[in-house]
Amino acid sequence: MAIILSETDLERLYQTPAAIDDLLKLIEDSLAAHSRNEVAGQTRVETSLVDVTRKFRIMTAAVPGAGFGLRIGALFRGAKDAYFHLLFDNDNGDLLAMVAGRGLNVWRTGAPAGVAARHLAPPNAKTLGLLGSGRQARGQLAAICRALPSLRQVQVFSPTEAHRAAFAKDMSAWLGIQVEAVDSARVAIQNAAIVGVATSSREAVLETDWVTPGALVVSITSGQLPQDLIACSRIFVSWKEEVLAGEAPRQPYAAMIAAGTWSGDKIAGELGEYILGKVRGRQDAAETVVFECVGMPSWDTTATAWAYRWAREHRIGTSFTLD
Repeated sequence: MAIILSETDLERLYQTPAAIDDLLKLIEDSLAAHSRNEVAGQTRVETSLVDVTRKFRIMTAAVPGAGFGLRIGALFRGAKDAYFHLLFDNDNGDLLAMVAGRGLNVWRTGAPAGVAARHLAPPNAKTLGLLGSGRQARGQLAAICRALPSLRQVQVFSPTEAHRAAFAKDMSAWLGIQVEAVDSARVAIQNAAIVGVATSSREAVLETDWVTPGALVVSITSGQLPQDLIACSRIFVSWKEEVLAGEAPRQPYAAMIAAGTWSGDKIAGELGEYILGKVRGRQDAAETVVFECVGMPSWDTTATAWAYRWAREHRIGTSFTLD
């Protein structure tokens, strides 16, 4: 029988840092599968209610070793029970699970940052500068900490002092690592081997000369990085097609292409290609690397499979059948 997994059902999973290790491996495998052209049916569609301003996004992907997943999410406020995932068996098509999506989104977005840090961060990276103190910053920090045992210190900045202070206290206790709240974005990222950008801003939130040469910069939202940082860095992306030709122009890349100052040919490769050894990483120790973390439907399928397997192992969830 299939099972329903609510947000409450999955709370314990999300509160267990070590559980992220399995998700990191699954996401890494899905990136490699994507670069081997083994992921099928990877689509992203927007549709609407009769009121065309009330849109839904539907994402699908069939991932080897995970299953076929379908994510449905309302893009407007107020809709109840309107963000969830369906997971189907890859072999026989059986429905396996219906999974609440809000909490899962944090981990399907954060885990790829951890995989990128594992492969693209400077050797023995010990410091992380984090911009943002919301849900996505929590997921990104947890994933990078689990991916990099060498990490020792994190400095975090967000505009609201109380938020960043509470975040630093909570994450220090949860992850067992020193997380310090600081008073500016510049202080947070100066001298950091890894820069994590996990804010809700659609404008640049840092300046290029704040970034230490040779650092890894991870961005999960369009528009947060300055054009001159892109121009002087080695660029890796999760999904080249979406960066260059996605439904919503990815900034600052689209603006730079329109201005003739940059082109897609300057992308060093997808992270999956690097994992497979098809492309080189940084070419010298002082070369800054940017990872543009564009969301992929395959991550939704993979994260849903992760939650489903954990729930089955721990006998959690409500069984149901449509027969």
